[in-house]
Amino acid sequence: MKISIKLIYRSALILGLTLIAVSCAESTSAKKEQYEELFHQVLDVHDEVMPKMGDIPEISKELKAIADTSSTAEKYLKAEQKLQEADKLMMDWMHSFSDEFVKNKAKVQKMTNEELQQQIEALQEELGDVKAMQQAVDSSIKNAQALTNK
Repeated sequence: MKISIKLIYRSALILGLTLIAVSCAESTSAKKEQYEELFHQVLDVHDEVMPKMGDIPEISKELKAIADTSSTAEKYLKAEQKLQEADKLMMDWMHSFSDEFVKNKAKVQKMTNEELQQQIEALQEELGDVKAMQQAVDSSIKNAQALTNK
């Protein structure tokens, strides 16, 4: 009779631990999905901005040329400076994102729930940062194009 009680307790313990493990695995799986979704949202914003970056050197050159012959050069030079700041913001953002998220992406598969939650929160901040960068690029290009009549 003692053996069967021990066996029952042991079986109950194993069952309980198995349920906890399965529950944690499902929770971790959901967190990994959330991480992947946020990661791709950030990349989608980047992918919208990236093609516009090729326009910056040409528009910048045009602004400088207009400034060289204009009596109101300041507004053209200021717009050109905003373009350069937006370009630098994009480059800095890409380096930071690569260092923090892209290079460490493989580690996500081995993270605990807590580590995944920290990465999700960091990606949520990153999404805000990439949207701010997008706004800076878009507004600087729009302003510069208005000045160059394009």
